[in-house]
Amino acid sequence: MKKICILGIILLNVSVFSQTKGLTDDGKEVVLFDNGTWKFVNESDAKSLETISTNDFLFKKSNDAGFLMRSKKLDMGLYFNPPEWKVSPEKVSPYVEYMFRANAEDQIIGFLITEKVQVPTLKNLRDILLMGVQKNADFFRLKESEYGTVNGLKVLYIRYIANTKGLDFEYAGNYYLNDLGYCGVVAFSPQNSFEKNSVKIHEFLNGISSAKKDERTEVTQYSAPPPPMRSKK
Repeated sequence: MKKICILGIILLNVSVFSQTKGLTDDGKEVVLFDNGTWKFVNESDAKSLETISTNDFLFKKSNDAGFLMRSKKLDMGLYFNPPEWKVSPEKVSPYVEYMFRANAEDQIIGFLITEKVQVPTLKNLRDILLMGVQKNADFFRLKESEYGTVNGLKVLYIRYIANTKGLDFEYAGNYYLNDLGYCGVVAFSPQNSFEKNSVKIHEFLNGISSAKKDERTEVTQYSAPPPPMRSKK
């Protein structure tokens, strides 16, 4: 589980992973391996990268997600369910305020990510995030990106597959912008177990919420999530 966590974080664009890269004759970026082989960096469908759909369904946090972890940087936070998720004391990146671990058999890791940097639009944020992931991955495929509403916030939802060191991971995240910066609630697991854990992962993501100081909420040092599934269009 610890190895999965470390490699998965590399692909989350929160740490640096250097590789030798090059370009084909037609300008496509590739990763070069020591054994002389190579692989395209981005094998996503170009149309998927250019298009962001809109999901009109109004997502809400789970009734079981009664505990709030507040960001120390932004008026944002994450509601979660402690019996399902545990807050990890590990500090994996200056951008990760809290890391969460689901039950060991699920092999799911979640994050509350915040950064005080001004980004004009959610589309700009998506392009920046995906560019970082592609640079760190041996293989990358964007599966889905869409605008949606979660707990009254306009968010950007991204789902993608990335590979490093021969291991495939699948990620999903909700991202929100305000005047000070952005907040992301992200979860990932080995790619072959993502669908099995999809409900639990998306319930976790739907815990993203405003957390203004004048709001009366509970704060705890535990973890977990459960709300509505994606794809209710």
